[in-house]
Amino acid sequence: MEPASIRYKNPGAMWGNALAIKWGAAKKAVTLNDGKGQGNNIAVFPTFVQGICAQMDLWRTSVNYRNKRFADAIAIWSGHNSVESYIAFVLKRCPGMTRETVMNDAFWRGPLAIPFLKAQAGHEAGKVYPAPDEDWIEAQKRVLSGVPTPNTVKKAAGSVVASTVPTVAVAHQAGLSLPVALAIGAAIAVVVFLVWKFKPKSAEVKAIEDTPHPAIVAEAVPTDNAGSEQPK
Repeated sequence: MEPASIRYKNPGAMWGNALAIKWGAAKKAVTLNDGKGQGNNIAVFPTFVQGICAQMDLWRTSVNYRNKRFADAIAIWSGHNSVESYIAFVLKRCPGMTRETVMNDAFWRGPLAIPFLKAQAGHEAGKVYPAPDEDWIEAQKRVLSGVPTPNTVKKAAGSVVASTVPTVAVAHQAGLSLPVALAIGAAIAVVVFLVWKFKPKSAEVKAIEDTPHPAIVAEAVPTDNAGSEQPK
């Protein structure tokens, strides 16, 4: 049987949480019986691309990892299990990277981003991760460009429709022609979407994204990789 991180298309072996769901993970995570007694679980993604997106986005946005030294961040990611061997594994596969490398936006836009993600995925799986090169490239593009997922598109659409329809009705009732009313409604819809798109996240939302999803389902999935079942 393949390791859990491969079976569930989750290269970072990250927990189920709001950020994982943002990138298309199932709302319920799967419990893992790793013998560590840490209540570990793993998010389930439909595609490798979505799992890689979540892996990279978590590194870029979580207060646990963003702008931290690699050595400090990976200690948190691994749950402080086998940290030195994890560091050595990654550095061997990412020439130019050091313990002092800062995991900031410049890093994620640079040439070490994908090699690092691949190395981490290999460590979590205990073998070379099978996602094709094009999936890693596509995921990096999506995360850096902020391309919305179906979930966020649906949420935005609902918000825009809810605010636009009453506006058009009021304008039409006020004596404006229907085309003019529709034009006004469309302009408002654009403004509403842009506000929603670029609205800063509240501290509460950020905290939720960093918190493992509480729903745990299915039987425990044994695995012999100490690094793959840690809280992410």
